[in-house]
Amino acid sequence: MAFCSRRRLLAASLASAISAPPAWAERDYTDHPLLSGMPGYSVRSKDVKSFDAVTLKPSDIVIAKGAKYEGPLAFEGKVTALVYAFSSKSEKRSQVEIYRNYEAAIQKLGGKLLSSPYVDGSYGWHVFRIEQPNQAPIAVLLRIPYETRYELTIIEPKAMVQSVQAGQLAKEIADSGFATLYINFDTNQAVLKEDGQAAVKEIAVLLKQQPQLKLSIEGHTDNVGQAADNKKLSQARAEAVLKAVVAQGIDGKRLAAVGRGQEVPVADNRNEAGRAKNRRVELVKS
Repeated sequence: MAFCSRRRLLAASLASAISAPPAWAERDYTDHPLLSGMPGYSVRSKDVKSFDAVTLKPSDIVIAKGAKYEGPLAFEGKVTALVYAFSSKSEKRSQVEIYRNYEAAIQKLGGKLLSSPYVDGSYGWHVFRIEQPNQAPIAVLLRIPYETRYELTIIEPKAMVQSVQAGQLAKEIADSGFATLYINFDTNQAVLKEDGQAAVKEIAVLLKQQPQLKLSIEGHTDNVGQAADNKKLSQARAEAVLKAVVAQGIDGKRLAAVGRGQEVPVADNRNEAGRAKNRRVELVKS
């Protein structure tokens, strides 16, 4: 009887394994909505991160002899990295044909090339930028190492959503005297968004846990625009956070709002990744 039971169990396990879809069947092998793949090529791998950073070295980029690259080297946002491979049943495309097709498609979207045009024998990245009204540009990186394989990476602007807890804030303040928050505001605006409200609740929890703690809420910006305007904007954002914390039941006498503007950068303002780090709110122990 025991033998029959084991045999029935094995049969059931095999049936379950056969009916269950393999892990690879659940993967996403679709094109990015912005740009499709070349005819005869299919997505062999796709990696999507809701927020990530991509950094290139000058030597990674296609630059013609005597030319100079003046575009960004660091990119942040939603990153979609695709690898396309050639199907042996289709007509093979040359590297320059792949490049020309994407160049034309990106130009139709209002984009432009920041690196050099196609250079025969180059294995580096072609860098494109697609401008958007009132938004950061979309970056498109194209690399064609072989006729049978090419890589396409699309970086869409997206603010980092910071998950913060009162305990983390308390530790940072205890260790260094201040804590840094990346609270997202719309461009030139000082209205708190949903993730900002979540951060405010954690600030209030921190202050309720430590009744003697007093904080200076200090707003910082990047260096885009006029310094005076940035200082005014950072002050308005600091005050917006302060008012929201008070609305959580915290005595306003324990808080101060200070606008620092672009005066105290913590990263390089020459690229978007650095500017994103400079746009911040700091909670400084008073």
